[in-house]
Amino acid sequence: MAHMTIAVSEGVFRRSFDLLKRNLIIERADSMSFGSFTAGYDVKAHLEGGSIDLRNDGTLQLRELDVRWDRLRLTLGLDLPELCVGGGCVDMPWPIPDICLPRVCVFSGDPDVSISTDLAAFVAQEISFTARLVVRYFDASLPLPSPDLCAPLRIEPLPDHNQWRIHIDPETIDVDLFDFPDIVGNLVEDALTGAVTALIPGGWVRDLILAIIGSVADLIRALLDIPDEIEEWLSDLFNVSFGLLDFIGTLVLDFFSRCNPIYQVDDPLEIMPASNGLIPVRIPIRNLSVSVNDAEMVLQADVGA
Repeated sequence: MAHMTIAVSEGVFRRSFDLLKRNLIIERADSMSFGSFTAGYDVKAHLEGGSIDLRNDGTLQLRELDVRWDRLRLTLGLDLPELCVGGGCVDMPWPIPDICLPRVCVFSGDPDVSISTDLAAFVAQEISFTARLVVRYFDASLPLPSPDLCAPLRIEPLPDHNQWRIHIDPETIDVDLFDFPDIVGNLVEDALTGAVTALIPGGWVRDLILAIIGSVADLIRALLDIPDEIEEWLSDLFNVSFGLLDFIGTLVLDFFSRCNPIYQVDDPLEIMPASNGLIPVRIPIRNLSVSVNDAEMVLQADVGA
């Protein structure tokens, strides 16, 4: 058999990776109930930046790949306990009519308060991973798995012919935690406090209700079971309760490792197109392997029947 070697420089590899990463869109929406309140999110993001290096140990390292949030919308709904003031009558001796006090109830809705705010401008994540390149063979004659989990992540349709496919296979992946600054905590708290206060009638009714419940902000914290630092609560909500970090990590892993090759080689490989009534010339590719060093990626294969 003849032998074939193809080398791809580190610079070309970086450009190929850049083209591939641009096609990954992170998008998800969900909501959860936590007793007296509900929380939901609707997010969309893409990838930018990052530096990728080929290394002599056969791995490649990606550092500081930015997750840029196009949308990071948080929705909170509060079901406040109903509170009524006034009401009742004082019996007066005849002929004086009874005196009945007005009755006012607040927080009778379900939920009473719902706010939605976009936090995309305040939040950023970075992804880093160490990976190896792996070769997988696509046999067009075999049926796809059911369900086809790669369908929503696949950039290009699968070919109708056999193909060697080179994938980036992360060994470890690290996604920065959601870390919301003080300004975001204040933004959410102010929005909730304003929405709750708007439900309370003015005048003596408001004064009486506020005297009963105390600080509206303290009431909200008690209902949400959060500490004084609401930004820490938000971080826990996104990092743990919603599980967005796990979702991002799994999505990135599936996108590169399973669903989209960075390079592909047709089998058989066309080396001369059809011309002047002659059929194209194609050669079978066997035993394709891939390796990397700090300067290039190298493909090697046997050529022939």
